[in-house]
Amino acid sequence: MKFAISVRIASLHLIVGALTIAASAVAQSPDYPVKAVRIIVPFAPGGPNDLAVRPVAQKLFEFLGQPFVIDYRAGANGIIGCDLVAKAAPDGYTMVVISSSFSINSSTYPQLPFDPIRDFQPVGSLATSDIIFVVNPTVPARSVREFIALAKANPGKLTHASSGTGGSLHLGAELLKQTAGIDIVHVPYKGASLGLTDVIGGHVDSMFIAAPGAVGQIKAGKVRVLAIASRRRARALPDAPTFAEAGYPDVLVDTRYGLLGPASFPAAALAKLEAAIAKALATPEVREQYAVLSLDSAALSSQQYATFLRDEIQRWRKVVTAAKLQPQ
Repeated sequence: MKFAISVRIASLHLIVGALTIAASAVAQSPDYPVKAVRIIVPFAPGGPNDLAVRPVAQKLFEFLGQPFVIDYRAGANGIIGCDLVAKAAPDGYTMVVISSSFSINSSTYPQLPFDPIRDFQPVGSLATSDIIFVVNPTVPARSVREFIALAKANPGKLTHASSGTGGSLHLGAELLKQTAGIDIVHVPYKGASLGLTDVIGGHVDSMFIAAPGAVGQIKAGKVRVLAIASRRRARALPDAPTFAEAGYPDVLVDTRYGLLGPASFPAAALAKLEAAIAKALATPEVREQYAVLSLDSAALSSQQYATFLRDEIQRWRKVVTAAKLQPQ
């Protein structure tokens, strides 16, 4: 009887082993993908992560012959969706589209259910979105240097809005405060649009915000843009200088959208996706759709993207530590 049980257990081990080998062989197959690929958006539909990945997902379907299905798993500033991918089977069929919140969360959420480096395989970068610094038109400053001089002359009196404590818009202002040595008061809101409304109304003096959400208000004269927090000028606001041009090159808020898979992502799948993403980002269709959304194509290889994420995690950790933000 014991022998029979042992034989059955051994047989089960052989079956499990065979299935594992077969699954690995499928994942490593040059025919990848052989079924639909799931892309998790860890925020609500219609948000920037969703908009950044959709044009590329359509092209990946055209190039690779299988659907790339969007799956919305919002919650906890993107952590819920990312955790699903960290724990997904490493077979090449589950990815998540991330933004700057991914790099920041490891500093503001010390009890993350995953390791942002160890538990993921970067697949590639997709796009960047400009973050800009705006003020209410009544603020007597028409440049970054004038705003900083005003803040230094009135410590603790000027205010800045954000979409919430610990987000990239909040930390962009913290970075400016630390770099310029100024004291301006944080006023958090439950969303960037709410904060911008109060900047327009004169209830708050300034704000870091994604360009698409403010370009119309700038052109209408309801807010004034002082600087772009990107490496180059914004296409939608060509006359606005970067912080580097204004003399503050360390004030950089790089909102970059990209794809991650779970660790041990199959090499064959990774190679195919890297090539297909680069091809998709070079198409006129994707570039045109991105232009409408004030996004810029930003292709990086998986290795380059991995380096970028490691650097961003370390950079924002220093900002969070210096700001003495309480962990969430």
